[in-house]
Amino acid sequence: MSSFVEVQPMPFRVLIDEAMKLTRRHIRSIYPSVGIPISILYCGLPVLQLYWMRNVQSMKQGDAPLMAIFSGCLAFAVFVFFLAAVHTLAQVATVAAGVDVLEGRSVDMKKSWTFVFQPQILGTLLLWWFLLVISFLLLVIPGIYVALLLSLLAPVMVAERLSGFAAIRRSVQLTRYNPQRRFLDNPKVKISALFSIATVISMAVGWLVQLPLSIAQNVMLFRGVAEGKSPDPTELLSKTIWFQIPSQFLGSLVSMAVAIYTSFGLVLLYLDVRRRKEGFDLEAAIDRMAAGTSSSAEAGPP
Repeated sequence: MSSFVEVQPMPFRVLIDEAMKLTRRHIRSIYPSVGIPISILYCGLPVLQLYWMRNVQSMKQGDAPLMAIFSGCLAFAVFVFFLAAVHTLAQVATVAAGVDVLEGRSVDMKKSWTFVFQPQILGTLLLWWFLLVISFLLLVIPGIYVALLLSLLAPVMVAERLSGFAAIRRSVQLTRYNPQRRFLDNPKVKISALFSIATVISMAVGWLVQLPLSIAQNVMLFRGVAEGKSPDPTELLSKTIWFQIPSQFLGSLVSMAVAIYTSFGLVLLYLDVRRRKEGFDLEAAIDRMAAGTSSSAEAGPP
């Protein structure tokens, strides 16, 4: 038997603390190239939402042709899909920056974005989206489970330069690695907790940032109701569009800052699981070699 000792997993409390420290230390070099462009894009969401609602209102009144209504709905759906795709690419770019930091290299966001737009990476992300959509169409719980299994896909692609099904298999192997069967050491449990913490932080900080704008919108709404006016959603959105745009911008800024924190957390978890799994695999290989040598020795010469 080999003399290897099992490497203990990084405690979750240490993981989230280290992720926060790394975020504070490197956010200035990562954030501008992901947070600002994504937030600007999100400002188009309330504008398209207003356009879509006006088309729906016109349809109810019989004033808009069917093609105009369809084009408005299609434009809104395409823009939402485009936002989701760009947000995914930005998340992978932040993961690439996190891998550079934890492997001792300086942050180079140009290199990170160049990596994201490689054909094999884009193809792998399309495959990831396809698997997620199919799994969520089947049932919600299987969809969540598949999302957890694929949550280390980005660190795998960046650190190991894998793509396609090889990267997906590697992510599944790492997220399922829990040799001691301890609930709190399960990578999927840690990933769920990490995303839960990130969601709470994003919602809490986003709510505080957007609160003044929300108050102004509600004041405008209540003033109209007090005057005896029936609130029309389209008219209300038209009046509050200049509140909606900065609110969307600020909310997205907060969301992308939290995304950097989540990326560091995922990279830390990936490196921790990989270190333990590769150590275990090495120990198992040595044990197999030792067992084979012992068998040969016992057999003796022919």
